Amino acid sequence: MIDFNREAVLLLRSAGAVAGSRRLIGLLEIRRRKLQFVLIALIVTLISYLVLMINGLGVGLNEQAGSALKNFNADAIAYSERAGLSVIRSELSAELVDEISQRFGAESSAPLGYVAANYATDDGEIDSAAFLGFEPGTIGAPKVVDGRPLTSDDRDGLLVDSSFLRYSGLDVGDTVRVSIRLVERDFLIVGETDEGNFFFQPAVYLLRSSWQELKYGSSGPDLPAASIMLLKGKDAAGSGGEGWTAVNKSTAFANIEGVSGQQSTVQALQLFGFLIGGLVIGVFFYVLTLQKIGQIGVLKAVGASSFFVFRQVLVQVLAISIVGVAIAAPLAWATNRLLQQVPNPVPIAFTTSTFVGTSALLVLMAAVGAAFSGRQVAKVDPIIALGQQQ
Repeated sequence: MIDFNREAVLLLRSAGAVAGSRRLIGLLEIRRRKLQFVLIALIVTLISYLVLMINGLGVGLNEQAGSALKNFNADAIAYSERAGLSVIRSELSAELVDEISQRFGAESSAPLGYVAANYATDDGEIDSAAFLGFEPGTIGAPKVVDGRPLTSDDRDGLLVDSSFLRYSGLDVGDTVRVSIRLVERDFLIVGETDEGNFFFQPAVYLLRSSWQELKYGSSGPDLPAASIMLLKGKDAAGSGGEGWTAVNKSTAFANIEGVSGQQSTVQALQLFGFLIGGLVIGVFFYVLTLQKIGQIGVLKAVGASSFFVFRQVLVQVLAISIVGVAIAAPLAWATNRLLQQVPNPVPIAFTTSTFVGTSALLVLMAAVGAAFSGRQVAKVDPIIALGQQQ
């Protein structure tokens, strides 16, 4: 808003033509009416904080849904043709695995098995994890950040994600009891990875033969050899054959059960957050504009154009919005760091693009909301406005 007092009018007169004045008198009013604008900035900060947290929740849920899938060292993922791009329902026979491996080569393909199983945490609680069976030395092998990689002799060895260790209270070198159906089996944690989550569960890697035993009760050529195949190559996505089909990782991620509904919900919340934020800011400044119709008339009477007046309003909106976002961003980051310290943290995550994109959109929506005031400024007739002041 604008400082429409006598000093502002004198400033404009002394500058010559009012329309050509470069003085941002909108900023002068912010300085003189600190309390009012501090309260508005507080509202903008809270709205920005809310929208940032919702966006961070969307990123965090996506990471829990399938960050391990996104981190696969592959360009495409092959499924059983009858599985409907579902890792849960996909089963590839040994013949199909051999056929796909021969087509893409041993260095550009790798079988991977999936099964969800329960495990006992350090305090005796039961939780679940995504167990992924792989072959050492292939593109399916995860990168180890602590401990050592699995070898073909580690039939009872596990590589676990860092989130698994955090949730379970276990560490590298500990033994964990895994149960599925009526079977229980002890595994040794030999290494730690940082591959993320799969199906909203921490990823745990084990030998493919051990995966077969865990899922089917035994291992052998007559059992499904893998759930999916990891493929590398420009032409891998979109390829297929009798009994199998391959898609890129983006398509595979979108077909994870629950992801599409989750993303739609988060996107709707984000949209409403941006719209409500822009409307609230716009309404605040619109009300302040209505309170100063007479002063706007004075400015127009001494030569100020509607664009000049609206420009001052816009400067105020942008200044308050930028301040609010600048305060909200570190608050959201600090909240996320605090939440990560609890045993089962809320799935909130932030990236640089999340902060930059959300902040830019919030400022843009605030500027759009200021259009309400611009329309009112343009409608002010200086003669009528001055008459109302008498």
